[in-house]
Amino acid sequence: MGISANEKRFWGASDSETIQNAIDYASANDLGEVTIPRLCERTGKTVWSIDRSILLPNDMTVILEDAHLRLADGVFENIFRNSSCRTPEGNTLDGEQHGIRIIGVGNALLDGGKHNGLVEQMHRDDPEKYPCLSINLLIFLHNVRDFEIRGLHIIESRWWSICCIYCRWGRIADLDFRMYGTSENQDGVDLRVGCEFITIENITGCTGDDTVALTALPLDDLVPETQLKVEGKAPDIHDVTIRNIISSSHGCTIIRLLCEDGAKEYNITIDGVKDTGFSIGGAAILVGISNTMFAKDHPRRMGDLRNVVIRNVSTPSQKGITLCEPTQDLLIENLATYGRNNIGIRLCANFSADNVTIRNCTFRGDTEEANCLFHLASDLPQENLAGLRIEHVHASPYPYIFRVGECAVEDLVCEPTEGRFSPEKPNLPSAYGRYHRCAFGKVIENRPKDNRFTEEKK
Repeated sequence: MGISANEKRFWGASDSETIQNAIDYASANDLGEVTIPRLCERTGKTVWSIDRSILLPNDMTVILEDAHLRLADGVFENIFRNSSCRTPEGNTLDGEQHGIRIIGVGNALLDGGKHNGLVEQMHRDDPEKYPCLSINLLIFLHNVRDFEIRGLHIIESRWWSICCIYCRWGRIADLDFRMYGTSENQDGVDLRVGCEFITIENITGCTGDDTVALTALPLDDLVPETQLKVEGKAPDIHDVTIRNIISSSHGCTIIRLLCEDGAKEYNITIDGVKDTGFSIGGAAILVGISNTMFAKDHPRRMGDLRNVVIRNVSTPSQKGITLCEPTQDLLIENLATYGRNNIGIRLCANFSADNVTIRNCTFRGDTEEANCLFHLASDLPQENLAGLRIEHVHASPYPYIFRVGECAVEDLVCEPTEGRFSPEKPNLPSAYGRYHRCAFGKVIENRPKDNRFTEEKK
């Protein structure tokens, strides 16, 4: 039997304190459930202002019943995080928490509110002065098993919306994002190092960066996993299912897979990705990265990313799927591109294949935008494609089947308007269009402060 955060005995000096009082009481009395209603009776308002992170203990379910939780102006806080996060106990096997659930009912809403001004470059330039960007996460779970996050609308995230590190046996589902690139790196759901046996499903809306990202980066300087490392747990991400994602991304991707510096990523299933084309996406799915910006010690090696299945993807993004770095045991099937897509599949210079199969692809780009079915980097070694098989491809009306390089395709049906193969390196338009400055502001120095909010400058 649960309790309501509106009970007068829990009222504190702020909305955050009121909710925390109710949670602490429920935990101490083995009640296990706290409901946050739409109306905050303490203030008479329909918005709960969060000025301090709400800490969640074991075996706790928080139900947002049409509730609107908004981060207060100027604070550097999460809305929810587990109670052992950022504590010495949280970095141990014995400190693993369990049974945490955040459930939205009706029009439950998490709102980042007005941005507090903290951006990635500030932490990079002076990490002693400016905190790690994880302080801007809306939901942050670290070293938690048996968890669930579902039924939420999420808007105006100040950075990533949901982040899990060293978490297992969880479900993240039924989320709707409305974020339009008004701040840097507005990801939807991020699984970082040490995440396993997790399902992510039924995601809709629009994100300012990647909608779902699986990124095992043990030495990342933005979310310092070296400080949050759980002794005895591996940094690998594995046994993750992602399905029924209907979304768009401002300049980035719907699904991102990445692992570096010895962390592995394997047993990943992606089934059902529809890019709505609401915003200009760089690619529906990005596997790896074309450079070494995330590799602090060494880049990915063959076998680090393996056993990945990607099925049933449709997208108008400028690239359908981009493949980078050594990849083993990858199956891509039932890919359909359309609209302003100009490259079906992009193979980067550092890509190499060991048992990679691409099959049952349909490419239907507009004639003014379409460029080629397969774009191979000019410096991609031919021997890297020995383990690649492409079959059952149907396309029209792309000018070229291949650009820059060439690879074998079995059962190809295509009517190119200019030719089968062009050795010239194409001068393609930017994959990020007007969103380039916004999406990649984090790597551009001395950018104008207002460039994320104004019309594209000529």
